[in-house]
Amino acid sequence: MKHLRFNFYAGMTLLIMSSLACGLFAAPLTEAPVEPPTTATLIPAPIEAAVAPTLVTVDLSGPPMEVGSLFPYVDGSVLVAVPGGTFTMGHGGSDNPIHTVTLSDFWIYQSKVTNQQYALCVNAGKCKTPDLIDNIGYTDVMHANDPAAGVNWDQASSYCSFVHGALPTEAQWEKTARGPDGNLYPWGDHAPTCDYLNFNNCVGKTTDVTKYLQGQSYYHALDMEGNAFEWVADWYSALYYKSSPPQNPLGPDIGLLRSIRSAGYKSKAEETPASTRRSDLPKSHRRDLGFRCVVVDPTYFAPLCQSIGSSDGGSSDCPKVGIGLTPKCQAGIVTVTFTDDHSPDPNAKVDGMASCSKPVPVMQGVFPQTYDCSSGTTAIIESKCTYTASGPVQCAAHYNLNKSTGMCEWDRSGSIGNQCLPGFAYDSSKQCCTAPSGIAASYPICPTGQTLGYVPPGNPVCVPNSQAQKQPYHSELIQIQDPATCTGGGNPGGVTPTGGQCPAGQKYVCVQNPACRPSTTVCTLPQVCSCQ
Repeated sequence: MKHLRFNFYAGMTLLIMSSLACGLFAAPLTEAPVEPPTTATLIPAPIEAAVAPTLVTVDLSGPPMEVGSLFPYVDGSVLVAVPGGTFTMGHGGSDNPIHTVTLSDFWIYQSKVTNQQYALCVNAGKCKTPDLIDNIGYTDVMHANDPAAGVNWDQASSYCSFVHGALPTEAQWEKTARGPDGNLYPWGDHAPTCDYLNFNNCVGKTTDVTKYLQGQSYYHALDMEGNAFEWVADWYSALYYKSSPPQNPLGPDIGLLRSIRSAGYKSKAEETPASTRRSDLPKSHRRDLGFRCVVVDPTYFAPLCQSIGSSDGGSSDCPKVGIGLTPKCQAGIVTVTFTDDHSPDPNAKVDGMASCSKPVPVMQGVFPQTYDCSSGTTAIIESKCTYTASGPVQCAAHYNLNKSTGMCEWDRSGSIGNQCLPGFAYDSSKQCCTAPSGIAASYPICPTGQTLGYVPPGNPVCVPNSQAQKQPYHSELIQIQDPATCTGGGNPGGVTPTGGQCPAGQKYVCVQNPACRPSTTVCTLPQVCSCQ
């Protein structure tokens, strides 16, 4: 059984690349020998299959720079080719006059950078965590392939530098969105609808970046409009394009605001034409603002020596976990009971109980489990879903499946690039990137459109995004009341006067629990003490 890990962000550190270094998925997958269906544990599953065109076959001289050429990149993204040439930019507005621009060749991310991709840079220590109020789904596996929102301009730029790229210029972004003939929208000139983009509160929040395949652009780029706005490289000036250079314009040399393109999930129809320009302070961040990167040399990085295979289709089963709290107020403790309907569950993990006692010892993975806590903490229980694959594990071209480890291994057929992401080292004899012992197997990432699972004893596998399940996770904040002021729990033998008033001539005291504070006349309900 393959076990899907839901705390995948922890497992996404530097080696996120394990599943997609450079040419890794650049070719059709090769099937491993047919085996009986196996099971895997689901992690954050991404999205639906990439796009109409298929990834180009690995060509050690480099991928072709032609319309429709797609190339898998080091962080799990897919690059689309945008051949150089002229295109029509602008739409006759005050800050976007119609004019002709000539650009050189470039490669650009097919979709906005996702949460799971951005987590790679954060875990490598090269990027700062997004604002978690703006991006509440950042650590949620169900939103692994949502745009990495909640980042400012510097954070977006840092990520693109991390993957040896840069933020696109306004001109590069607009050409990718509109095509050479200046389409009004990425998909053409007909009005936007909820089938083409996430806008006008059709969904009311960000979505998987590959959800709207019908809205792809001439160059097969996705999500160019809707879902989240995008930072671009330029400083903003309303007058810049009235006298900008006709070739490779870079924007003003300096300014106060940075340019923003695209639209968000709340944007109205009139805000979605791809020629629309916007701006904001570089330090701004919002829940509907992300980014994508451009890359000059897609073959800069070498492939990983080990990567993850994939498995198509299947079904999943998730345990139901829970936490019950029983305050024992006057004793100054809270009894915490963890439950799991798949007990014994070897994948279940309890956390936050380090300072609590365990009155009844139980075996690991056996539930219910009970703890007595006398200090505040956060109780957590989490597990994994089980994924039953309908077919064998497959490896990308130039990789062979090692059945003993479950990993796909580079066949030493050679590669172009010789650079590696932080945490990896280039092995010149194998012409691929190696990771510190155990890292590549423990912290892999799947391409956009897939989700990460694990095959015991920890071998990863990528499964379709449709197999993603809500994480079996539950947490409860535990607060301990001061026994001297507690209002919960009983006092055996005590009396609770009707209306909280003691009879004439008596006063309210707690004889069986000296910690209770006496009340001379009125009982403080629901304390249960005696009137004497």
